[in-house]
Parts: sequence; structure tokens; C-alpha cells
Amino acid sequence: MRRILFLATLILLIAIPSFAAPVPWIKSLATAQRVAKEKKQMIFVDLFAQWCGWCHRWEADVYPTDVFQKATSNMVLLRLDTEDGSDGTKFAQRYEVTSLPTFLILNFDMTVVGAIRGYAPAPEFVRMMGDTQTKYQTFLKLVDSETTFAKDYQKRIDLAKEFRHRQNYTAAEPRLKKLMIEKGVPMAFRDQAYYELGVVYLLEGKYPAVLKIVDDFSKVQKEGESYERARLLLTDVCLAQGNLRCAADELRDFKLRFPNSPLNANVDMMLPSIERQITPVKQ
Repeated sequence: MRRILFLATLILLIAIPSFAAPVPWIKSLATAQRVAKEKKQMIFVDLFAQWCGWCHRWEADVYPTDVFQKATSNMVLLRLDTEDGSDGTKFAQRYEVTSLPTFLILNFDMTVVGAIRGYAPAPEFVRMMGDTQTKYQTFLKLVDSETTFAKDYQKRIDLAKEFRHRQNYTAAEPRLKKLMIEKGVPMAFRDQAYYELGVVYLLEGKYPAVLKIVDDFSKVQKEGESYERARLLLTDVCLAQGNLRCAADELRDFKLRFPNSPLNANVDMMLPSIERQITPVKQ
């Protein structure tokens, strides 16, 4: 009888999920960055808000499990409240977090390794983390082989854009500049590089640099999709600075300069909305 009870207890113990003592969260971005740089580790970021039920469920169901703790054993764990009006809010804005829960994996230089959005049980969540890191390793291998595709201009543009998407602007910028001035680069790729560099500067908040790159672009090109898109970056600069009149003027100017542009469909949607904000409808 005792043997039967012992075996039954053992079976129950095996069936119960194993939970490790959770590694405590770091709640300061500066501290997480410092530790990650010192240890050359990635940062796992949990972005949450107090009202987010799925955030709390993830913290209760996934965070304490052995499988998650093992998967993040060589990572710095950072938890930020997106509505704290400080680090968390700024971080969410920087990385364009629009839904919760959202989880980011960053390299120690703050390059985006990948993002996971929404709740998933621990095994599935860890699998998604693994997939994200595998894709990042593939990206790093591409970077390492960069010298082998010097004449593949599409691949070079795509690599610079991936650096931009991963928010490593300091890596994207020199690659785009090189495509702008290097001899033998086809005009279409040169023009894409001008536009992409303008986007990089816009995302960095370097608005005078955006204006300059568009002006420099206008000295070598006056037409084409890349140039037209670059001209619309001027509207984005106005909007980023809260200058609606400037934005409306840029859109009107765009329609005059490029009456046959397919981008006018977007302009025609944006302009009325901006004009209504400049001149509110009287009640």
C-alpha cells in the first residue's frame, strides 16, 4: 500500500510543471544597457501596462517557468511600464509599440533582434524566441558576407534597410552614403539610397539633416518614385515638429510638382485631414 502511495505521489510530482526561482527584473533601461554591454548579452524586454490582463497572465504563467528561465539565462531581463511617463513610455514610442503585451529582444548595442506580440503559453513562447534569434543569426551571417556581394546593389540596399528596421541607424547610414557616391552604382539604387537615408534621419529626429539630404537629392534628380517619396519626407518633418501649415503647404506643392504621381492618392487623403485641423469646423 505504501509503495502504491509512493508511486502515486511520484507521478503527481512529475506531472506538476517545474518552476525555477525567477531571475528578478531590472526596471531601469540605463542599468539594463550597462549590464548588457559589460556582459555582451542580449536584453529581453517585457513591455506592459497595469490595465493589461494578458500582461499579468504572461507574468504568472510564463515568466516563472523553467523553460523560460533557461531560455533567458544568458540575457538581461528588463521590464518597463509603457505608461510610466518615463523610460517605459519613451521606449515604447521609440520602438513603435502599439499593442500589449509586446516583448522585444535587443542586442547589447540596442539593435532589434526581434519582437513577440501577444500572449502564448511557455513552450510556444520560447519557441518563438528561438525562431527570432535564429533569424537574427542569419542576418549576422549576411553582414559577415557583405564583401561578397559588392556588385549586388539590391542586396546592399536591402541590408541597409534591414539595419534601419532593426533600428541600428549608425550601421545603416554609412552603407547608404556609400551607395550614393560610389562609382558604377545604377541610378535607381543611388536614388533609393538618398530616400532611405532621409528616412533614417527622420527616424532619428535629425530634421535639418532630412531637409539637407532632400536638397542634395534634388541636385542630382528631379523625378522618379524615390525622389517623389523623398519630397514627401518634408511633410513628415513638418508634422513631426507640429507645424500643420507647413505640412499642408508641402502637400500642395507636391501636387503641383508631380501632378501625375501615383503618390497623390495618399496626398489626397492626408491634405483634407490636415486642413481641417488648421481651420476647425465652426459649430
